[in-house]
Amino acid sequence: MDDGLAKKLIDKLSDLTEYNISIIDENGKVVASKMEEHIGAFHETAFGIIKGKADSITVDISDPDTGVKEGIYMALYVNKCKTGVVGINGDPKKIRSVAGIIRLSIETMLEFELYRNNNMRKFTVKERFMRTLFYSDDFERQDLEQYFTELKLNQHLVRIPVLIQISDSSTHAVPITKQLEGSSLFSKEDFIGITNDGTIVLFKSISCHITTVMQDYKYILGEYLTCFFNYARVCGLSYSLYIGPMENDIMQYRQAYLYCRWLQKNIGKTGTYYFYDYLVKYLESMASQQEYNAMFLYFKQGLGQKFIDNYIEIMAALIEKDYNLAKASDILHIHKNTLIYRLDKIREILNMNPLTSNSEREFMECFYFYLIRSNGI
Repeated sequence: MDDGLAKKLIDKLSDLTEYNISIIDENGKVVASKMEEHIGAFHETAFGIIKGKADSITVDISDPDTGVKEGIYMALYVNKCKTGVVGINGDPKKIRSVAGIIRLSIETMLEFELYRNNNMRKFTVKERFMRTLFYSDDFERQDLEQYFTELKLNQHLVRIPVLIQISDSSTHAVPITKQLEGSSLFSKEDFIGITNDGTIVLFKSISCHITTVMQDYKYILGEYLTCFFNYARVCGLSYSLYIGPMENDIMQYRQAYLYCRWLQKNIGKTGTYYFYDYLVKYLESMASQQEYNAMFLYFKQGLGQKFIDNYIEIMAALIEKDYNLAKASDILHIHKNTLIYRLDKIREILNMNPLTSNSEREFMECFYFYLIRSNGI
């Protein structure tokens, strides 16, 4: 029975029941409990279950001499072998109905963890680390620290996640990864992996000072990725890059990776996209549809479809071109004066001008993103 795993199981179950639950290992030692003062103590009753033939023992009255609490103690089986004991404290008559469910839940989680651990052994340390970042929300800081120690990585450096999506990834993902790792600009503090869908994920370390990092990081990434750009051009590959936020805390790496995935899903399919450029849109995406309806449903229902269609088209162009009227009219294929006329219609009705007021621009952008979400665009 792994102590860390036992603690994770108790933490999960503690949110689901008010009863104290303890897990005892094959040596009779309490390895995890809601009552932390019991951890490390020898549990005579549980040890008797492990060494004896009984699968469970009911204790009707707490024993102050041995410290055994009133409750039900049951053997835990994994692959038909006793691997420990779970104890649920309380009046046996009241807890009997839930005790079996708790036991089954723990056994199921133990079997799953055993399967996952056995499955992970076929991967290298680096691959296990990357798969943890890609697919697991259930890890502790010490799990990542152990990976960093084994890989001889400095966990305190600043790293930037870069998600590289390419066409024909089944053919080119591995060669591109090897080329990036072979670059003279690749650091021993960088690491790269490939997800199940063929997406390349790079965590690039940078050593810029905090006062210059925002000025320099795009150039550093661009220079490092030159070999990739050349490869893609020669092979005729289409690609997109999604760059997440800078991180110097290993516990934030998975979230940084998920920010890249959010960019991939919500922002664009061809091009280079930086998460810092879409912070407002990301935060807006966190609001529920119910919250958005509370803010904007009245306007959507009352302004009419003609207004809504014009609003979406005009705001999309203005946002994309940072409210430059000449550039926005170009992508709309209309004269600048026509754009101004159509924008004036919007400004008259909403009594807002996104060209002169930041607060009014924020309202109009939020309304635009609401319309996009509610229309499924």
